[in-house]
Order: sequence, then C-alpha cells, then structure tokens
Amino acid sequence: MGHYSNDPFQRTNFGGKNFKNQDAPCAVCYTQNRTSHVMIPAWKTCPTEWTLEYRGYLVAQFYSQYRTKFVCLDEAPEGIRGGEKNTNGALFYVVQAKCGQALPCPNYVEGRELTCVVCSM
Repeated sequence: MGHYSNDPFQRTNFGGKNFKNQDAPCAVCYTQNRTSHVMIPAWKTCPTEWTLEYRGYLVAQFYSQYRTKFVCLDEAPEGIRGGEKNTNGALFYVVQAKCGQALPCPNYVEGRELTCVVCSM
C-alpha cells in the first residue's frame, strides 16, 4: 500500500509484539462481489450470512482528547517499518467497558477491553 496514518500505537503490546510509537498502516476493506461492509463493536463473530474479514479490539484516542474515532484494530496488527518515533499524532488506546451509562451490565464487564469484528456481505 505505501500509505500510513499519523496515528501511532500507544499500547506497547499486541499479540506479544511491541508497537509503542509505531505508525499504523491504513487499510481499505475491498471484497469483490460483496458490496456491504460493517464494523461491529463488542462482537467476536459476524451475523449469519455475513463473512468475517477480521476481528480484533476496539480502539480510539484517549477520552479526554478532542477528536475520537472508534476503529477496529486487527488482533494481529502490523506497524510501518521505520516509523518508530514519537510524532505526537493521535494515539490508539483500547476501549474498555464502562457500565451504567450506555452499556448494560452484566452483558458487559466493567473495565474489560471491547472486541470488534469487520464483516462483509
């Protein structure tokens, strides 16, 4: 692809690999003969008749920052080679469940990291 975002990983460990301050590659989900794509937060599988493209963890910039976009980070992420420096871009933090506001508990567990899936049909 050759493109990268100015969004480095903040968490130092994903799947046993160190990603602190590495640039995250951009991804575009294109599947021939499938026109619909959806990211579903807090799920581990796709609905019936949908195809799993990848699964991972829901990430966003820290809650006190002014801009936040929720992204599904692949459970086996990759960093951009040579991008290991602090550029002060947006930082990815794993989203944790906070019960009693928008999330019903016990369906969710307080403080647990939220999963996500990207599905196509």
